[in-house]
Order: sequence, then structure tokens, then C-alpha cells
Amino acid sequence: MLAARLHTWNTAPGLEETADPLLPGGGEVTVEVEAAAVTHLDLTVMTGTFAHRPALPFTPGTAGVGTVVEGGAALLGRRVLVRGGGIGLERDGTWAERVAVPAGALREVPQDADAALAATCYSPVTTAWSAVEAVGRVEKGERVLVTGAAGAVGSLCVQLAARAGAHVVAVVRDEGAAGAVPDAAHEVLVRPTCDEAAGKGEADVLLDTVGGNTVPDFLQAMRPGGRAVLIGYVAGTTLRVDLPALMARDIALLPVNMVRRHVPAEVFDRLLGDLTGGRLALRTTALPFERIAEAVETRRKGGGRGTLAVLM
Repeated sequence: MLAARLHTWNTAPGLEETADPLLPGGGEVTVEVEAAAVTHLDLTVMTGTFAHRPALPFTPGTAGVGTVVEGGAALLGRRVLVRGGGIGLERDGTWAERVAVPAGALREVPQDADAALAATCYSPVTTAWSAVEAVGRVEKGERVLVTGAAGAVGSLCVQLAARAGAHVVAVVRDEGAAGAVPDAAHEVLVRPTCDEAAGKGEADVLLDTVGGNTVPDFLQAMRPGGRAVLIGYVAGTTLRVDLPALMARDIALLPVNMVRRHVPAEVFDRLLGDLTGGRLALRTTALPFERIAEAVETRRKGGGRGTLAVLM
């Protein structure tokens, strides 16, 4: 089978012909992969600096969609999402034509679901749902600022907050990103200052997918007693905030920790149904598996918007 193999940390994997994966123990199956996600987590693992540091050579890929072709009889022929069980972290992942998977790391997906979408949507859609509903508890009539509103998680936050009945203000970095904001946004602000954002009305909730100095930059644009939901940190991993200003404004800082947070299976199934049914939208780019090096470089440079997958 063809697989993308990493031999040296912090490099791009190369395509190689390898043997089909073995099934070393009970409770595992072989999945023939249709599409595999290319994510920031995959790139982090490939640096060799992450908490999970698999032995080299190694096949990356923490998520994918395919069909069970070997193993448990009850699962044979099922179309499944592969995610969890150490896949792409502690054992070979989905950047291969076939992958051995613990049965507990499978979730059945509809036969008519787009492969690239199904392979890549779990992380952004469940993160956005957690930020809007479980952590942010966005309510009808609230004013909500969403930073990075053109990205995968941000665009879904816009849609879910609007669906909850909020007035959604999308914040983006440039005019190009403004054109990628979902129509569900009621307003779009391009690189606004705090005064510009506040001039439109104080926000009850800040859904921050960007990180860095976003919270202090928009602190005075928030209603006293509001909530700042911390989702991502692509703009910086350090938050410096004036404590007297934060305390006077009485803003709650609410981190979204998707490692500890459990998203019920029925919630993901519903959200996937919304995506496949067109009730939610997620921009997804798919490249042929032979272009895996290009896909990795695109993700590394932050190119493109939405999610990225390779098709086998």
C-alpha cells in the first residue's frame, strides 16, 4: 500500500510503498482510507516536540474517513470516521491507503457524506459547538464578537451563534477574509480598533479563535459582566491583560479545552447532518494523496481557509 512516512522530525513525509498494516490484537480492524485530514495537530506531532512522540519512521494523520475491510464482522463494510485511539499520535495514522484502528476509535458516518468534509469536520465543528453552547452559553438577543470569523472554527462559531439567536459581529484581518465570512453574520468588521467595535455596541460575548492580545484589545468593547471564550492562539500563545481593567469590567475568561471536554456522539451526528444537509457550511479543500507534501506546506504556511484533506 502507499503511505506517507516520516523519517526525520520537522520534515515533510515522503510517499512509500509499504506492507498492509497488521492487526496485532483483538478489537482492531483495517480501514481502507478514502480521505485523510491534514491538520495543525498533525504538523505539531511531526515536529517531534509534542507530548506524543511516536517512534520513527512513522505515518502521520490523526483523522480520516474510510471503509472497514478487515476485522470485526459487525463492522465490515461500514463507512467510518477514524479519530482517537492514539491514531497519528502513538501509532501509525491515516496518511496511508489502509490503517489499523482500534474499534473504539471509529464512528459510523453516512454513505452520502462528502469524504473530505467528513474526514476534517470533527475538530472544528465540535470546538465551535463547545465554544458557543457548552462554554459560552450564547443566548438569544446577545451581541457576540467572533474573531477569525473566516477560519474553520470561526465561521462555524458565527453560524452557531446566529442560530442561537445572537446578533453576530464577525471580526477579520483583511478584506479578503471579509469575503469568506458566512452570510449568517450580521456585521463584518475589518481590523477594528476597540473604539470602533465599542461604537457599534458593547458585546456580551467574545468568541476568540485568534489569541494573542485579542482580549485586552477588545476589553473595553465588552459589556461589564460579559464572557470571553478562549478558543485558539494562532496570533500568539501569551495573554497579557491589565488585571484592574479586567476586574473592573468583570469579564469571565472561559477556555475551551477540547482534550478534557466530552462531546456527546449524538451532538456530532447532528452537526454532521447539518453540514451534509447544507444547514451549516464549512469550506473544505481536497488534494490528491500524491500531493501530500503540498498539503502539508499549505497547512504549515496557513494558506487556504477552512479544512484541508487528501483523497486516496
